[in-house]
Amino acid sequence: MVRQLFTTINRRSLSSLTMLCTTLTLLIDLANSSVSCGSGIKSVGGTVPTGDIILEYGSGVPLEITCILQSDTIIVQNLLRDRTDSCNKTKFPSHRIIFYKNAEIVPRQYVSIVNATAAQLRIPNPPAGQDTYYCTLLLDYERSKNESYEDEVTGSNTNGSHLLGSQVGVCLNRVYVGYKPAIVRNFTCISENWANLRCNWNISENPIKTTYSLLFRLPGRAGGRIFISCPTDSDIRENSCYWDFNTTPMYRQPYEFYDFRLNGQNVLGNSSTFFNFHHYANIIPASPINITVVNTTESSVMLRWSVGTMTNFPRELIYKIEYKSQWDSNPEPWHSVITSDVVCSMSNQTNSFLYTMNCQERNDDYYYFNVTDLKYPSANYDFRMYVRSSLARGEDKWSLPGYITLKTKPSIPRRPPRTDIGSFESLTSRIDKSKRNVFIYWQQIDDSEKCGDLFEYRAYYTSTTEQNKSIIHYSNEIYESYAKFQELSTSVGYNFTVYSSNKEGLSTEYSTIYVPSESQRIEKPLLLTKMVFDQQGVFELSWKNSGTTESSTADELNYYTLFWCENVNHLPYKCNGYMNWTHVPGSEFRCNVTILNYNVKNHYQFAISANSRRLISNGTNSHNQSNCKSSGMVWESCTIQNNITARKVDNVWVSVISSTFLGLRWNIDCTDRIGLVGEYQIFYCAVVSAKNHICNGTMLSKIMSREAAKKDGGFTLLTNLEPNTTYIVSIAISTNYDSKGIHSDALLITTLGLGGGWYLKQEYPTYMQQIMKHNFYP
Repeated sequence: MVRQLFTTINRRSLSSLTMLCTTLTLLIDLANSSVSCGSGIKSVGGTVPTGDIILEYGSGVPLEITCILQSDTIIVQNLLRDRTDSCNKTKFPSHRIIFYKNAEIVPRQYVSIVNATAAQLRIPNPPAGQDTYYCTLLLDYERSKNESYEDEVTGSNTNGSHLLGSQVGVCLNRVYVGYKPAIVRNFTCISENWANLRCNWNISENPIKTTYSLLFRLPGRAGGRIFISCPTDSDIRENSCYWDFNTTPMYRQPYEFYDFRLNGQNVLGNSSTFFNFHHYANIIPASPINITVVNTTESSVMLRWSVGTMTNFPRELIYKIEYKSQWDSNPEPWHSVITSDVVCSMSNQTNSFLYTMNCQERNDDYYYFNVTDLKYPSANYDFRMYVRSSLARGEDKWSLPGYITLKTKPSIPRRPPRTDIGSFESLTSRIDKSKRNVFIYWQQIDDSEKCGDLFEYRAYYTSTTEQNKSIIHYSNEIYESYAKFQELSTSVGYNFTVYSSNKEGLSTEYSTIYVPSESQRIEKPLLLTKMVFDQQGVFELSWKNSGTTESSTADELNYYTLFWCENVNHLPYKCNGYMNWTHVPGSEFRCNVTILNYNVKNHYQFAISANSRRLISNGTNSHNQSNCKSSGMVWESCTIQNNITARKVDNVWVSVISSTFLGLRWNIDCTDRIGLVGEYQIFYCAVVSAKNHICNGTMLSKIMSREAAKKDGGFTLLTNLEPNTTYIVSIAISTNYDSKGIHSDALLITTLGLGGGWYLKQEYPTYMQQIMKHNFYP
């Protein structure tokens, strides 16, 4: 039986780097020859040594392979007869032997001619690795003019001008250059829940096949002399070994220490590594189970749990209990308590985790521990519990956590809402000037401070009857951020009290707000204007004092309170969201406010109050109602955008018409309050006709300062006009930012004829009529 195996060997030309394909033909027969490549392989020769070659890297032993041709084969005999080349040089078949390392030709410097039919490869220091070396016989070739075959084979030609022809394979060797078995250092073993043991190790890369087998022995007389092997050959196949109660040999649970020996073996030698393994320090328990709540208070919880198999563990266990409430933010670390059977009353704080060693109670099946100092009553808490051996070291030896969610018991609210001296609004009745409605505002407490169900705020004031009996008057209406009291006297001052309340009762402390009588109230600030900036959450507030506000003195503190409220709706809806405030010195009339946690979906309402507080002798503030006065809150009356510098005057109209003058009026926007407007420019000219709006002459203009426009209420006269003539009129604003405003919509007005008098389209103050009569109608 004969079969053929075709192998292609590629070589890159020295200059053009083209790949040469050579067909190696191996004729395989059952017969043997004197010089063969191997049993059952028929070829034109063989190699010495045959088969696989194994060398130790760095040993100084060279790689030597001799390729020998069979002289009795037809191919070799033909080559022996034709022993001269075109230059009459004698050459032997051995000159045609070429060695390959994998797919690359071995440089000729490593090849020497032994005799007519043999050539030897010799590499002094072969590199570590697994490689296949081939030797082939060159049958024919192509060469350039004046180039001998010997030059080509020996490598003396370096210009790459030749191509090798067909070759026949002679033989091959698989060469392994590697190392003796290395000592293993990263050997680890872990027991899962004290019910099994698994050991793993990593071995160094070695081109030479190397196997490791694991043995162990137990301390003491009985086990100390006998090494026990791995239950399966997984140590050899996978570098791992596993024992449990069902393996043979079985897992030896009671022994705290094991002695391991790891044997390495290959053809170059053997190695043994010994490990003294602390079994009980390398146990990872299962998660604590049956975690239940025995008792809770508003700030503590008694937990009970069990640990299954680890209950009978002969060494102490350590527990880590971590918890987080519903009010703790997600980036915030979990609070942690470490409890142990053996170490008590030791504390250490590391990386924002609070570690406190405490002792837990234990009976036969369960452990108990009381977690104290929980911050939030009536709050949901997530608990997770870990366990590990007290002998273990490192965070990787904790069990997976067991979980439980619980709720602490409620308590009364933690505190009342915050108030300020001026956090009230007093509105006198339009019908009965002796009555007023009073609104009391406060800052809502955080949800985490409500501490129970049925939470609400309670606001009231008290009065005393003629029989000295106190009467509590609760608010007529109460909301999240304010309470309303109706039809209170304007001549009486009221002291309001505000509590936080839930199902458990009222907060221990309370807040108070004193609302003076109308005659005792400080004059309110005027014209609170809000400027909204492009940057979200940034506002500028400006206002004017009433003219009676005084600066602070040595015994009196005068200041403003700026309030802002996060609300769903715009004014005139009352503030029913979160309110905050800041104090501003009485000498200031402008303040920038940056709101943290700005919510673009909500509206922010601003208010201001003027306050006065008399100081006691030591310079501190006195909160006695007789020493505190406030105007109460005045809400913003104007909102503008800071990026609108080129503005257009809206609502321009003619208020008076004569044959020689026109009276113009316009609304003064609230922008004028903060000095954005520099002046007003009025442009006018006579037009060609009522249908042709082109100026019939020069465009005239009149400039009016902001102060003059405000004084006259947005009114001016255009004089010296022609009778019975149509004029086009518009107004533009010149701002303080050197920006010319947009012209208002043009008006077309026709003056009256001569003797037509004048027509007043809107009632004006008497002084304006007198001025016009005096100037134009003597």
